[in-house]
Amino acid sequence: MVVDNGSGTGEGERLAAEFQIAAVTLPENGGVPAGYNAAIRWARDQGASHVLLCNNDLEFPDPQLVSRLARLAATNVAAIGPIVRNDDGSIWNAGGRFRRWLGHAQRTRKPWDAAPYEVDWLDGSCLLVSIDAICRIGGLAPEFFLYWEETDWSVRARRTGSRLLVDPGASVTHVGWASGSARQTRRYSLRNSLLFVRRNVGGVAGVTASFAWLFGRLPVFLVRRLREGAALGEIAADVGWAIGWHVRDVVRRGWRRPADGPDLCS
Repeated sequence: MVVDNGSGTGEGERLAAEFQIAAVTLPENGGVPAGYNAAIRWARDQGASHVLLCNNDLEFPDPQLVSRLARLAATNVAAIGPIVRNDDGSIWNAGGRFRRWLGHAQRTRKPWDAAPYEVDWLDGSCLLVSIDAICRIGGLAPEFFLYWEETDWSVRARRTGSRLLVDPGASVTHVGWASGSARQTRRYSLRNSLLFVRRNVGGVAGVTASFAWLFGRLPVFLVRRLREGAALGEIAADVGWAIGWHVRDVVRRGWRRPADGPDLCS
Protein backbone atom coordinates (compact mmCIF):
# COMPACT_ATOMS: atom_id res chain seq x y z
CA MET A 1 0.00 0.00 0.00
CA VAL A 2 1.04 3.63 -0.39
CA VAL A 3 0.60 6.47 2.09
CA ASP A 4 -0.05 9.86 0.51
CA ASN A 5 1.39 12.09 3.22
CA GLY A 6 -0.68 15.19 2.51
CA SER A 7 0.54 15.79 -1.06
CA GLY A 8 -2.72 17.55 -1.93
CA THR A 9 -2.43 16.25 -5.50
CA GLY A 10 -4.18 12.88 -5.23
CA GLU A 11 -0.88 11.15 -5.95
CA GLY A 12 -1.66 8.25 -3.63
CA GLU A 13 -4.92 7.41 -5.38
CA ARG A 14 -3.23 7.65 -8.78
CA LEU A 15 -0.52 5.19 -7.71
CA ALA A 16 -3.11 2.89 -6.16
CA ALA A 17 -5.07 2.77 -9.40
CA GLU A 18 -1.98 2.29 -11.58
CA PHE A 19 -0.48 -0.54 -9.53
CA GLN A 20 -3.73 -1.97 -8.13
CA ILE A 21 -2.77 -1.49 -4.51
CA ALA A 22 -4.34 0.18 -1.47
CA ALA A 23 -3.81 3.83 -0.59
CA VAL A 24 -4.24 5.89 2.56
CA THR A 25 -4.38 9.66 2.09
CA LEU A 26 -3.52 11.91 5.05
CA PRO A 27 -5.02 15.42 5.25
CA GLU A 28 -1.64 17.05 5.79
CA ASN A 29 2.06 16.20 5.73
CA GLY A 30 2.88 14.86 9.18
CA GLY A 31 6.40 13.82 8.26
CA VAL A 32 7.85 10.33 8.39
CA PRO A 33 6.21 9.35 11.73
CA ALA A 34 2.71 10.16 10.47
CA GLY A 35 3.25 8.25 7.24
CA TYR A 36 4.68 5.19 8.95
CA ASN A 37 2.06 5.22 11.70
CA ALA A 38 -0.68 5.30 9.06
CA ALA A 39 0.90 2.28 7.35
CA ILE A 40 1.12 0.44 10.68
CA ARG A 41 -2.56 1.09 11.45
CA TRP A 42 -3.52 -0.14 7.99
CA ALA A 43 -1.48 -3.34 8.40
CA ARG A 44 -2.97 -3.94 11.85
CA ASP A 45 -6.47 -3.55 10.41
CA GLN A 46 -5.61 -6.15 7.75
CA GLY A 47 -4.67 -8.63 10.47
CA ALA A 48 -0.98 -8.62 9.53
CA SER A 49 1.66 -9.75 12.00
CA HIS A 50 4.35 -7.54 10.42
CA VAL A 51 4.63 -4.59 8.06
CA LEU A 52 7.55 -3.55 5.86
CA LEU A 53 7.94 0.23 6.20
CA CYS A 54 9.75 1.87 3.29
CA ASN A 55 10.74 5.41 2.35
CA ASN A 56 9.61 6.76 -1.00
CA ASP A 57 13.20 7.02 -2.28
CA LEU A 58 14.27 3.37 -2.11
CA GLU A 59 15.36 0.95 -4.80
CA PHE A 60 15.11 -2.81 -4.24
CA PRO A 61 17.85 -4.79 -6.01
CA ASP A 62 16.97 -7.98 -4.11
CA PRO A 63 13.62 -9.56 -5.11
CA GLN A 64 13.90 -11.87 -2.08
CA LEU A 65 14.18 -8.98 0.39
CA VAL A 66 10.87 -9.58 2.19
CA SER A 67 11.38 -13.31 2.61
CA ARG A 68 14.97 -12.77 3.82
CA LEU A 69 13.83 -10.39 6.54
CA ALA A 70 10.70 -12.33 7.44
CA ARG A 71 12.64 -15.53 8.22
CA LEU A 72 14.20 -13.70 11.18
CA ALA A 73 10.86 -12.76 12.71
CA ALA A 74 10.46 -14.06 16.26
CA THR A 75 8.45 -13.23 19.38
CA ASN A 76 11.17 -11.09 20.95
CA VAL A 77 12.28 -9.35 17.72
CA ALA A 78 10.68 -5.91 17.32
CA ALA A 79 12.14 -5.10 13.90
CA ILE A 80 14.55 -6.34 11.25
CA GLY A 81 16.42 -4.20 8.75
CA PRO A 82 18.66 -4.78 5.71
CA ILE A 83 22.00 -3.17 4.90
CA VAL A 84 21.22 0.29 3.52
CA ARG A 85 23.40 1.34 0.59
CA ASN A 86 24.03 4.61 -1.22
CA ASP A 87 23.24 4.79 -4.91
CA ASP A 88 26.95 4.22 -5.68
CA GLY A 89 26.83 0.86 -3.87
CA SER A 90 28.70 1.95 -0.75
CA ILE A 91 27.16 1.21 2.64
CA TRP A 92 25.28 4.04 4.32
CA ASN A 93 24.11 2.12 7.38
CA ALA A 94 24.78 -1.38 8.67
CA GLY A 95 23.12 -0.83 12.04
CA GLY A 96 23.95 1.43 14.94
CA ARG A 97 25.09 1.71 18.53
CA PHE A 98 23.67 4.08 21.14
CA ARG A 99 26.30 5.94 23.19
CA ARG A 100 24.19 6.98 26.18
CA TRP A 101 26.70 9.31 27.86
CA LEU A 102 27.07 11.29 24.65
CA GLY A 103 23.45 10.95 23.52
CA HIS A 104 24.96 9.79 20.26
CA ALA A 105 23.50 7.28 17.81
CA GLN A 106 26.53 5.97 15.94
CA ARG A 107 25.96 4.24 12.62
CA THR A 108 28.44 1.85 11.06
CA ARG A 109 29.30 1.38 7.39
CA LYS A 110 30.46 -2.22 7.64
CA PRO A 111 28.48 -5.34 8.63
CA TRP A 112 29.52 -6.62 12.03
CA ASP A 113 29.07 -10.26 11.09
CA ALA A 114 28.26 -12.51 8.15
CA ALA A 115 25.21 -13.78 10.05
CA PRO A 116 22.28 -11.65 11.28
CA TYR A 117 23.32 -9.59 14.29
CA GLU A 118 21.71 -7.49 17.00
CA VAL A 119 21.99 -3.68 17.08
CA ASP A 120 20.86 -0.77 19.26
CA TRP A 121 19.01 0.99 16.45
CA LEU A 122 18.01 0.46 12.84
CA ASP A 123 17.92 2.77 9.84
CA GLY A 124 14.31 3.80 9.23
CA SER A 125 14.38 3.82 5.44
CA CYS A 126 13.44 0.11 5.38
CA LEU A 127 12.13 -1.78 8.42
CA LEU A 128 10.18 -4.98 8.87
CA VAL A 129 8.28 -4.18 12.07
CA SER A 130 6.29 -6.47 14.35
CA ILE A 131 2.73 -5.23 14.92
CA ASP A 132 2.75 -6.88 18.35
CA ALA A 133 5.89 -4.91 19.25
CA ILE A 134 4.28 -1.69 18.05
CA CYS A 135 1.29 -2.36 20.30
CA ARG A 136 3.63 -2.72 23.29
CA ILE A 137 6.07 0.08 22.45
CA GLY A 138 3.86 2.62 20.70
CA GLY A 139 4.24 4.17 17.28
CA LEU A 140 6.79 6.64 15.99
CA ALA A 141 6.77 9.94 17.91
CA PRO A 142 5.19 12.60 15.64
CA GLU A 143 7.17 15.55 17.03
CA PHE A 144 10.33 14.35 15.27
CA PHE A 145 8.68 14.88 11.85
CA LEU A 146 11.87 14.09 9.94
CA TYR A 147 15.05 12.29 11.12
CA TRP A 148 15.79 10.52 14.41
CA GLU A 149 12.26 9.12 14.68
CA GLU A 150 13.45 5.56 13.99
CA THR A 151 16.37 5.94 16.44
CA ASP A 152 13.97 7.06 19.15
CA TRP A 153 11.65 4.12 18.44
CA SER A 154 14.56 1.67 18.37
CA VAL A 155 15.86 2.77 21.77
CA ARG A 156 12.36 2.56 23.21
CA ALA A 157 12.03 -0.95 21.80
CA ARG A 158 15.30 -2.01 23.38
CA ARG A 159 14.13 -0.73 26.77
CA THR A 160 11.25 -3.22 26.64
CA GLY A 161 13.74 -6.07 26.14
CA SER A 162 12.95 -6.47 22.44
CA ARG A 163 15.66 -7.24 19.91
CA LEU A 164 16.57 -5.36 16.72
CA LEU A 165 18.33 -7.31 13.97
CA VAL A 166 20.23 -6.50 10.80
CA ASP A 167 20.38 -9.10 8.04
CA PRO A 168 23.71 -8.52 6.21
CA GLY A 169 22.51 -10.73 3.36
CA ALA A 170 19.72 -8.29 2.47
CA SER A 171 20.16 -4.78 1.14
CA VAL A 172 18.30 -1.79 -0.29
CA THR A 173 19.51 1.35 -2.05
CA HIS A 174 18.52 4.66 -0.49
CA VAL A 175 18.72 7.61 -2.86
CA GLY A 176 19.96 10.60 -0.86
CA TRP A 177 18.20 13.98 -0.67
CA ALA A 178 15.09 12.68 -2.43
CA SER A 179 12.81 13.53 0.50
CA GLY A 180 14.18 16.94 1.44
CA SER A 181 16.82 19.58 0.83
CA ALA A 182 20.27 19.65 2.43
CA ARG A 183 19.19 22.59 4.58
CA GLN A 184 16.06 20.83 5.78
CA THR A 185 18.11 17.74 6.61
CA ARG A 186 20.60 19.73 8.69
CA ARG A 187 17.90 21.73 10.50
CA TYR A 188 15.83 18.75 11.57
CA SER A 189 18.88 16.65 12.40
CA LEU A 190 20.15 19.38 14.72
CA ARG A 191 16.80 19.92 16.44
CA ASN A 192 15.90 16.26 16.73
CA SER A 193 19.27 15.13 18.05
CA LEU A 194 18.57 17.20 21.16
CA LEU A 195 14.95 16.01 21.26
CA PHE A 196 16.28 12.46 21.25
CA VAL A 197 18.44 13.26 24.29
CA ARG A 198 15.50 14.85 26.09
CA ARG A 199 13.31 11.82 25.50
CA ASN A 200 15.79 9.05 26.16
CA VAL A 201 18.66 10.17 28.38
CA GLY A 202 18.19 11.14 32.01
CA GLY A 203 20.23 11.67 35.16
CA VAL A 204 23.93 12.39 34.93
CA ALA A 205 24.05 10.96 31.40
CA GLY A 206 21.42 13.51 30.39
CA VAL A 207 23.74 16.31 31.54
CA THR A 208 26.78 14.94 29.70
CA ALA A 209 24.73 14.25 26.57
CA SER A 210 23.37 17.81 26.60
CA PHE A 211 26.89 19.22 26.88
CA ALA A 212 27.97 16.93 24.04
CA TRP A 213 25.18 18.41 21.91
CA LEU A 214 26.12 21.99 22.77
CA PHE A 215 29.90 21.65 22.40
CA GLY A 216 30.03 18.85 19.85
CA ARG A 217 27.01 18.52 17.58
CA LEU A 218 26.27 22.25 17.34
CA PRO A 219 29.81 23.23 16.20
CA VAL A 220 29.79 20.35 13.69
CA PHE A 221 26.50 21.69 12.31
CA LEU A 222 28.04 25.14 11.89
CA VAL A 223 31.09 23.78 10.06
CA ARG A 224 29.02 21.61 7.72
CA ARG A 225 26.68 24.45 6.79
CA LEU A 226 29.66 26.71 6.07
CA ARG A 227 31.23 24.03 3.87
CA GLU A 228 27.93 23.75 1.98
CA GLY A 229 28.20 27.45 1.20
CA ALA A 230 25.38 28.64 3.46
CA ALA A 231 25.33 32.31 4.41
CA LEU A 232 25.92 33.23 8.05
CA GLY A 233 22.44 34.70 8.32
CA GLU A 234 20.90 31.46 7.11
CA ILE A 235 22.98 29.41 9.54
CA ALA A 236 22.00 31.70 12.43
CA ALA A 237 18.34 31.34 11.45
CA ASP A 238 18.64 27.53 11.45
CA VAL A 239 20.29 27.44 14.88
CA GLY A 240 17.74 29.90 16.24
CA TRP A 241 14.89 27.79 14.86
CA ALA A 242 16.23 24.60 16.49
CA ILE A 243 17.02 26.11 19.89
CA GLY A 244 13.89 28.25 19.92
CA TRP A 245 11.70 25.19 19.34
CA HIS A 246 13.22 23.50 22.38
CA VAL A 247 12.91 26.58 24.59
CA ARG A 248 9.20 26.83 23.83
CA ASP A 249 8.74 23.08 24.26
CA VAL A 250 10.55 22.99 27.61
CA VAL A 251 8.36 25.84 28.88
CA ARG A 252 5.24 23.87 27.91
CA ARG A 253 6.28 20.35 28.85
CA GLY A 254 9.45 20.38 30.92
CA TRP A 255 12.85 19.01 29.94
CA ARG A 256 12.09 15.29 29.87
CA ARG A 257 9.51 14.20 27.31
CA PRO A 258 7.38 11.07 27.79
CA ALA A 259 9.45 8.23 26.33
CA ASP A 260 6.67 6.63 24.33
CA GLY A 261 4.82 7.14 21.10
CA PRO A 262 1.17 7.19 20.03
CA ASP A 263 -1.04 4.19 20.76
CA LEU A 264 -1.76 2.61 17.35
CA CYS A 265 -3.60 -0.47 18.60
CA SER A 266 -6.57 0.77 20.66
